[in-house]
Amino acid sequence: MSMNTLTEFLQESKCQFRVYDLGRKVSRIASSVFEKIAHNEQPYPYPIQQHAYIALTFWQTSVQKEHFIWFLKMPLDEQGLMKITAQSSFIRMVVEAIGEDLTVDISKKLQERLASNPFVFKPAAEKLAIFNAAVNTGLIRPPSSFYQAAAHYFSGAAGWNNWQELGIQGIADLTARLNHDNNQEHLIIALPFLPQQPLQSLALCLENQDQISTSLAEALVRQADIELQADHQDSAILLLRALASAPAAGITKALLEKQFSSELIHNPHWYVGIAGRLWTMLEDETLLNRFLEALANNQPSLFPQLFADLVAIPSLRDKVLKQLRLPARSPALSEAIGVLFSGIKTT
Repeated sequence: MSMNTLTEFLQESKCQFRVYDLGRKVSRIASSVFEKIAHNEQPYPYPIQQHAYIALTFWQTSVQKEHFIWFLKMPLDEQGLMKITAQSSFIRMVVEAIGEDLTVDISKKLQERLASNPFVFKPAAEKLAIFNAAVNTGLIRPPSSFYQAAAHYFSGAAGWNNWQELGIQGIADLTARLNHDNNQEHLIIALPFLPQQPLQSLALCLENQDQISTSLAEALVRQADIELQADHQDSAILLLRALASAPAAGITKALLEKQFSSELIHNPHWYVGIAGRLWTMLEDETLLNRFLEALANNQPSLFPQLFADLVAIPSLRDKVLKQLRLPARSPALSEAIGVLFSGIKTT
């Protein structure tokens, strides 16, 4: 079989496709970029534990058939390149199961066989909802039937305590359509009145959106401060994460810097959220050093895990390694780095 990469397989099957990262945020990867990734011409940009978690949606334009989706967990090598042997193994398994026509009607038995493929994973419910909303918006399709209830609630018309019937899919649909139906304006007004549960669900969905206006970003910062003052640390962390894709990076950076002087430095979820969602902020080497110092001083047991996570991200790798060579560092950071190296040597 001459097809060794996912993109070759899709092109051979005359399929158009879109790719989304589902490992960190739900974010689209341009098809031209993914083709380079598949051919090992560049590393995967958003690795998680040496894997790429991707959603691949594809369709044939020549026939009137629905879109198909694969959720794939593809292994990466030590350089972050997507292993071609894994891609070819997956392709071989698919061809054995359904043949080379990817859009053929698949029997229940074959569906079960594909679901047990070792390269297939099941996304968490929130990620799946956000992905569905992103695909529908990207392909100019209508939102789910849950959208109207979410829009009604966040407009304030339903009463702020009447959130129990809201589904995550409706909230994901709303945040994927920030520039429709005055949704941004409604959210700015709604934020101070929201109970914890809808506030946190909203923040989870917003972290994937790059259409957040400056006004909405500022409102999210104000609410993060309010939640922190009320000792709602989970909500304060999620509201920081909500800004992860916002264009106004200066606003996000200012909130992050402010939170370094708060009780959140003692909360492990804060560090995990920054590494997992706001890693682009750490491209600022001063912030990166501040993050590693705070991590070593307050959550040393997390240091090896998050260091390994950050050093695997292509855009951060050189900057993270540079931190190892800085002479001016706290005793805690020096000790954390020492533990890190001793762990490497014993493995």
